[in-house]
Amino acid sequence: MIKTLQRLFSVGTCAADDGALAPLLTGLAHLSPDGGRWVISRQLLGLRQTLSGDQEVIAAVLATQLEIRMPWVRLLAARCREAGQLADANALVQLVSRLGGAAAWVEAAMAQATLDPTTASALERELFGYTADQAQATPVLTRVMAAASQLAHWQQRPLPGISPIDRTGERVDANWCPGRLVAHPDGAGPDEDFILGGRWPGEEGADPLAWVQRGPWPLLLAAIGYVQDSWAAEARGGLLLELPPGQYPHHPTEIAVLVAGDDGAEVLCGSLGGFVLGLLSRLNMALFPAPLTEAALNARLSPLIGELQRRQVWRFQEGLSGQQGFYRVHPKFSDACYQISGVRTLGLNGRGLRRAIREQAEQWRIERQGGRGSPQRTQRRIMNSLCPLCLCGESSR
Repeated sequence: MIKTLQRLFSVGTCAADDGALAPLLTGLAHLSPDGGRWVISRQLLGLRQTLSGDQEVIAAVLATQLEIRMPWVRLLAARCREAGQLADANALVQLVSRLGGAAAWVEAAMAQATLDPTTASALERELFGYTADQAQATPVLTRVMAAASQLAHWQQRPLPGISPIDRTGERVDANWCPGRLVAHPDGAGPDEDFILGGRWPGEEGADPLAWVQRGPWPLLLAAIGYVQDSWAAEARGGLLLELPPGQYPHHPTEIAVLVAGDDGAEVLCGSLGGFVLGLLSRLNMALFPAPLTEAALNARLSPLIGELQRRQVWRFQEGLSGQQGFYRVHPKFSDACYQISGVRTLGLNGRGLRRAIREQAEQWRIERQGGRGSPQRTQRRIMNSLCPLCLCGESSR
């Protein structure tokens, strides 16, 4: 069972053919429609960050079962009793505080408190490197039991199933859905039957839309450009992806995101990495195998920005009259979006993703307005992103 759980955390899925896993993973993982796979959940990945490695997470999952938990709870009860006998009362206070919700389990076991070795010494050595009765195990057991109390709460509410990835890329609604995980940009290793892959296609000669459909990260950034293009055509607010000074357009350290309201005033809201992190949260999605900081995500997106331009999905537009340059959808990709496959992908099936992108931009502007905004910038730059020569607001397609 431990190897199966290790696979769950390493590639994001594991086989569901072991009936003993059902009580453990209910509420912690999604079940595939055919009942054959468990898919790790966003909340379980989040809890993993509070522990020191997958072995501790696995121990916490196992500790949700009474027969595993009780011997460890009795040990912790004995450690609490020891701490209560010290002259410094803070030791007990800190131990109880770190136990969190598991403190109730420990309190209920005070009458059975013992420091005797458990009968699960082999399991403990495999998970912790030493047996649970040793003093050095106390901090580990404390973290594990605190996590187990949260997991036990989640186990009471089964998660919805999650469908396999549509490899054609056209079913954007099925792929970019609540609960879905997406691998780090250019990351390898996840089970791409259920987790959106991080690598983008490398073959040459594919048309821009076909290339985008086969890579989740290219599709996401293409969808952001699609929203930018269609929003600007409304001439009521918009989204601008601006290159900060001193950066190379094909390999930027970061891209600044500015959002204009109906009044045309633009607000600098943050970077593209920060925008994507907010968007994933809005979609109830998460990065696999672990969260990334905004700066780290910007760094991982940088080579993709150059590839988007090389593949004629995005293009860089030099700024006018001292303004910074910015990114926009390439006309070749824009045209493809209005063909049959493009309409299905980003038009019909991508409706929910497009809506989330725009809502995230509008929310970001509201949150940041009055902070780093630049009232001198106007809707004219948004229109410029459509038609840089005549500034008439008509698409250059």
